[in-house]
Amino acid sequence: MKFGKILTGIMAGAIAGVGVFTIWPSMLSLIPWFGGFIAAGIIITTAFLLNHYVSAFPNEEKTAWVDMALSIWLSALLGGIVGYSAQAGGIVRVANGIFNGANILGAIPTIVLEIIGASIGGYLIVAFERSQKEGGQ
Repeated sequence: MKFGKILTGIMAGAIAGVGVFTIWPSMLSLIPWFGGFIAAGIIITTAFLLNHYVSAFPNEEKTAWVDMALSIWLSALLGGIVGYSAQAGGIVRVANGIFNGANILGAIPTIVLEIIGASIGGYLIVAFERSQKEGGQ
């Protein structure tokens, strides 16, 4: 795999992660309720088109997919989460990331359960695909 393809995948993933945690809350503060729908349409659609139709993520045939969820999760883990608060009158930091002084130890049980859940989900998808192939032949 070429370095340029990997770098393009990193940048496309960063667009999704930064968009979700900065642009989305900003749109909510500008246009309450409806701003979230607009942001979702713009951010997720743009990231999806970059990652899947322009093929920015280096996914190859017959391999596990690395998708936007990983980059969005890493953005939250490393940078933290901002959200809209009506009481504060705008955008506030909801959770700190590792780069903002968060302690990762409290999140380890959640991370472990996410990995277990993703592994079970992946196993079930493969089992379902295999059963479809066997049943169709």
